[in-house]
Amino acid sequence: MVVESAAVVGTLAPHTNPRDHVVQLYTDEQFLGRAVAHFLGAGLRDGGAAVIIGTPAHVRVISDRLDTAGVEIPKAVRRGQLVIADAEQCLARFMRDGLPERAAFLATVLPILETIRAAGYLNIRLFGEMVNLLWDHNLEATVQLEEMWNEVLAAQGVSLLCAYRIDPFDVHAHRGVLHQISRCHSHLVPVDDYDRLDQAVERALGDTFDQDAPELRQLITTRYTRRHVDARVGSGSVRGPQSVAQHRRHAPRADAAPLSRPLAGLGGQPTSASVHRAAGQAAV
Repeated sequence: MVVESAAVVGTLAPHTNPRDHVVQLYTDEQFLGRAVAHFLGAGLRDGGAAVIIGTPAHVRVISDRLDTAGVEIPKAVRRGQLVIADAEQCLARFMRDGLPERAAFLATVLPILETIRAAGYLNIRLFGEMVNLLWDHNLEATVQLEEMWNEVLAAQGVSLLCAYRIDPFDVHAHRGVLHQISRCHSHLVPVDDYDRLDQAVERALGDTFDQDAPELRQLITTRYTRRHVDARVGSGSVRGPQSVAQHRRHAPRADAAPLSRPLAGLGGQPTSASVHRAAGQAAV
């Protein structure tokens, strides 16, 4: 499996395009916080907006990193440039019998985007870890949710960073999920300890897929190309990046309802006051 250097997340962030669907693997919360802050902070600095759908603990870590980078979180929330929502609460709004229900998912996500655009922000980046709360015990729901996200990205022109907590020393952690997530994302950024992740993935491919391992490895390596990162990645310099392979988008079903709907009548959404309170608790 060809993986990018974990440092690439810092150089990938400014070049993220609308409809990009990035998956970040991580083992350490502080590393995750840095990665998400790079991704969202780049958009905020360019005058765009950001959405964080995360756990309270991760919201605090991400907020700390954004604050260190100079983002004034309470002000960004007040002007509608930043929305913070609880991942578990959002999941509860659209999960039905262990699977995400499409209409309820759209009723949860679309009003957030509409509110941000009403405030004058057209370029939106999202971080979401609802899939991270599902994947280790409900892979079917995880894949369905990723596909629903791809519908939203295609229709709304926003970009999304997902995160999956991975144990690079446990080959069982990669069984099943690797094959599935490779179909749903445009970019893959590995865990900080990516050399050991690479070894674990190789073992997992052989143990899990046997005869299909070469085919799966080819699928992954053609889907995600390597970027050559300068030794001074701390300064954000990149040497000769190659274009990232285009991934197969999940087109909406022919019988699917439109992906735009009015904001009115959709209850249970994060209000400006509740979001402000969440940001105040998260900011340092």
